[in-house]
Amino acid sequence: MKKLKARLSKAKSFLSVKTYKHPRIFVIGTMLLINIVILGVAALIALGIDDSFDSFLDAFANGSLKWMLTPNAILQIDNPRTLFLAVVVLVTGMILFTGTIIALTTNAIKDYFQKKKSGSGKIHLDNHIVILNWNNKVPELVADLLYVDEKGLEVVILADINKEYAEKQIINALNQEKFNEKEISSLNVMVKPGDPLLYTELDDISIERAKSLLIMNKDMPESVIKGLSKSDLNVIKVILNIGRVDFIYDPPIVAEIKRIETKDKIETMSRVVKSLHEHMIMPICFDRRLGQIIAQTIINPCMEDIYLSLFSFEDSEIYHLKDKTFDKCLLENSEAIPVSIKGKDLFVLSLTNKTKSIIKKKEYEIIDIKIGKVKQIDNLDVFIVGTNNKLKFIMDSFLEYEKLYNNEFKALYVEEKNLKAMVKQLNESDKKSTIVLLSDELQELDSLDANVIDNLIYLQGNIKNDNVNIIVELLDPKNDHIIKDFDIDNTIISNKIISLLLSKLALYKETASFYENLLTMKSDVTGKDDQNIFIVKASEIIKDSLPLHFSSIKQFIISLYTSTKKVYIPLGIIREKSIKIFSGDMTESKEFLIKKLDQIVLIKI
Repeated sequence: MKKLKARLSKAKSFLSVKTYKHPRIFVIGTMLLINIVILGVAALIALGIDDSFDSFLDAFANGSLKWMLTPNAILQIDNPRTLFLAVVVLVTGMILFTGTIIALTTNAIKDYFQKKKSGSGKIHLDNHIVILNWNNKVPELVADLLYVDEKGLEVVILADINKEYAEKQIINALNQEKFNEKEISSLNVMVKPGDPLLYTELDDISIERAKSLLIMNKDMPESVIKGLSKSDLNVIKVILNIGRVDFIYDPPIVAEIKRIETKDKIETMSRVVKSLHEHMIMPICFDRRLGQIIAQTIINPCMEDIYLSLFSFEDSEIYHLKDKTFDKCLLENSEAIPVSIKGKDLFVLSLTNKTKSIIKKKEYEIIDIKIGKVKQIDNLDVFIVGTNNKLKFIMDSFLEYEKLYNNEFKALYVEEKNLKAMVKQLNESDKKSTIVLLSDELQELDSLDANVIDNLIYLQGNIKNDNVNIIVELLDPKNDHIIKDFDIDNTIISNKIISLLLSKLALYKETASFYENLLTMKSDVTGKDDQNIFIVKASEIIKDSLPLHFSSIKQFIISLYTSTKKVYIPLGIIREKSIKIFSGDMTESKEFLIKKLDQIVLIKI
């Protein structure tokens, strides 16, 4: 008896496991078994009541089974009792078997749509962009990718995020860029909820066939050990997890980190972890980059707009050009401006990756321009209100600027409790000053920029000195339009700048060294700061009578480059507060004027 109970218990356990693992198969199998039993019983009854059947097999095959599978067969039955039995078998079969199949099929279709809606299941992709983790920079990043000159660009996002919420954020970012529906439809964006630390989740997005990977920082600043934040620790774990992926296209892996110390840790990992040796990993401390951009924007408010233009695929951006010298590119490439050369690497400014190589050989008359000294900004008092991880890098950039250009900055950090005293001091002074409001990055997502908005209201209501300019840093791009009506000198949208730069590094990894040098306000061994962008008044750098006439934009570029002894090359002009970065066919014979009130955007070679 005990053995029988044990066997029954074991059989029950076996059925329970199989039912849990394969519920549909179990249900279908059970229904089949029940139907076979019903058909067998019906065959026995038919054999007893109808003499036309010779055996059980005959009653089963030409009786009960035939009645269930071929309903019209019951019309040929003359025996009333057999006809009644056949109707019972037919109705029972329809209810038990056909009804079950329909229900399971309907449920399977429902599960399929639900799975696709929730983003679960395998996504078969090839040559796509993968974004791992989510933060509020991702929507802007995706929006910028829409400008890429590639049809059918595919982006898949794997993150612990609600799919519908993420899609709404992306659509909002696209709408702010004023794309039409046709343009938006060309970008295939898929959001898949999941954990990038699980290899099965990575496999579901065809990660081995990706052409670019971006690991976003989850913005969890809490320190766990030796200054390592939770978010940077997560990035390190994700890198280690994808190390064993056998990539087909050797994609660059761009990792967003919060602390500069984490960069050394990741670079060490790349050397010592065997599975990472073959991968190109670019850990980028964007807070340092932003600190440098904010410092330069304080010095010249138009600088942020220049960077946004250079970083966005909407306008001209930086590309790598092989097998070309600087001067040869300047003379031959009609839609590209050489901006930097490092060894054999030439970097050019062009509208797209295709236009950089267009050649139109043409002779240019070089106009000898009388050049004045390129002046730097005068001494400036800067008051920084608010603190975040970028504050240190802003201060470091000011120190480097002082060393390079012998300018003295009075950069002070002001605690919010001392705002009243600062306002009083500024109202009593006639010196030109700039206030920088930094956003608190430790706030919840729905409270980002709260301290900036609060401080801005107070300052606008109490500062009476017209010599005071206010520069505001925002983390959430959606807040930009909210503060447009305040009297502020500039708005720096940090997350948008990061997103744009991320897209460049992900798609054009060979430009990483250019951006590294461009955003570093630091002297080299010669004591000079090369590859630096300047904005100067045309009347200051050009000592000839203005306006100056040129037969084409290319003639102006070559003439100014030559006249500055190949130290500066122009990238664009600012006229009536509108920035025009040069692009398109610059050799076109069309009069180009440099006016007295123009500002010229230069890069130092």
